[in-house]
Amino acid sequence: MRHYIKDSTLIIEGEFEAISSGINGGRACVECLFNHEVQPGFNHFEPAQYMGRLADSLQLQKPYFGLLTAVNMDDLCVSTDDYLTTFVTAGITHPSGFRVRANITGNGSENLNGAGTINIILVVNGTLSEGAMAGAIITATEAKGLALMEMGYDFLGTTTDAVIVAYSKLSSPYIEYAGSYTEFGEKITGTVVRCVKEGLRKTEMRNGDGN
Repeated sequence: MRHYIKDSTLIIEGEFEAISSGINGGRACVECLFNHEVQPGFNHFEPAQYMGRLADSLQLQKPYFGLLTAVNMDDLCVSTDDYLTTFVTAGITHPSGFRVRANITGNGSENLNGAGTINIILVVNGTLSEGAMAGAIITATEAKGLALMEMGYDFLGTTTDAVIVAYSKLSSPYIEYAGSYTEFGEKITGTVVRCVKEGLRKTEMRNGDGN
């Protein structure tokens, strides 16, 4: 795996088996994962087409999974625990407990009006079972909610949050389960909680909300 930032985009390259809840998501073999920073107030009626043009402009290897965020890419948080690397961009403009009138865009939901998305990408240097891939999304989402609660918020996410889980082909260890009480699940929980908190603090400081 190789990762870097280019033109306000986190790019992660490798040969992955992956599952994504984002735009054009699902389950696929991909050669690139990315998280692209859009401007506050971004509004695009055809996000999949926008992503395609973006990937072409960045000369990204196909196939790929991508996410969009209004969080400044300088506030990206990266944490590694043994065979797991976690990438998070975190903002909370649109808490998921609120009804927001907006156009369909971003990760397939409402208008990205400011830094209002928590995107999580988990990359595993190991092999995951199908169940572990799906379970990792649940555990990461639970960890995101835990981080928000521990920071004093009364909601568990935003309206445009997305998760990608990917693992490198033909690598070890083999991981069967991803529940929060497993070793893998504990790694997910630890890195996601840490990154969500760090990311929100960075975003708050950038927006002038921090102390």
